Amino acid sequence: MAALPIPAHSAHTFPLTEKAARRAARQWFAGATRLSLACWRDDRCTAHCSGLPVSAARLDAFNQAFAQELAAIIAGVNHG
Repeated sequence: MAALPIPAHSAHTFPLTEKAARRAARQWFAGATRLSLACWRDDRCTAHCSGLPVSAARLDAFNQAFAQELAAIIAGVNHG
């Protein structure tokens, strides 16, 4: 039996980063800021990542989770 390849990054390599990104997306839609969506995303990502090792994978995880949460909100997906 052949071994399955292991992905370089699992879907949840940075679970706390993904959680922060989802929360940031919900906060923007709740009117927590007057910043543009992109400025808010970048601001929240910078705030979350301060003090953490610089990682392109972490930034990608934040951006992906933020985008997925936006899509879920727009589509009306209920997380409760």
